[in-house]
Amino acid sequence: MMSEERLEVFAQRYRDQDMPWDTGITPPEIVAIAAELPPGKALDLGCGTGTNVRYMLEHGWEADGVDFVQQAVDMARAKLADFPQERFGFFCHDVTRLDECDGLRAPYDLVIDIGCGHGVPTDKEAKYAADIAGLLAVGGTYMLYAHQPTEERAIGWRPDDVQRIFSKHLDIVWQAISNDTTNGWPSGWYRMVKRA
Repeated sequence: MMSEERLEVFAQRYRDQDMPWDTGITPPEIVAIAAELPPGKALDLGCGTGTNVRYMLEHGWEADGVDFVQQAVDMARAKLADFPQERFGFFCHDVTRLDECDGLRAPYDLVIDIGCGHGVPTDKEAKYAADIAGLLAVGGTYMLYAHQPTEERAIGWRPDDVQRIFSKHLDIVWQAISNDTTNGWPSGWYRMVKRA
């Protein structure tokens, strides 16, 4: 289970409207993959206020989102109130227990993780990867954005961490390592595909 302390930190930031990650803009990497793949079903892990779920719906996909902060989920539902309810779902749930999240509509053609998984406790990483693989269709795509750890900040995954955590289930077919444009932290985008 995610720590109650971590949950409270994020819940307080939503109460304070201190959410620099909530830009309201879908990243170009997700825009590109949504355009490349035929519309299917997508899942956004750590979906926040639903920006990427909304984008996917606007482009012909069905989409679900999971976040552990109830206020984020409530804001996401409000943001998508104009879409047919059968095309999307939001779940307030711990991403380290995705196998217990009732209502998810697997298999998904695309799973999106923009800065969620890199905060998963080390002892939950293998299960997190297995759960994602279990939710993906064979040949399905997992798009991951992760900060790298630094001397000041322990949270994050380096490219070798990503390889170690996910290679049992998924093949990394593309990666781009750079610095986050909002805070300068070293980070990376990864595209992975579920093997048959």
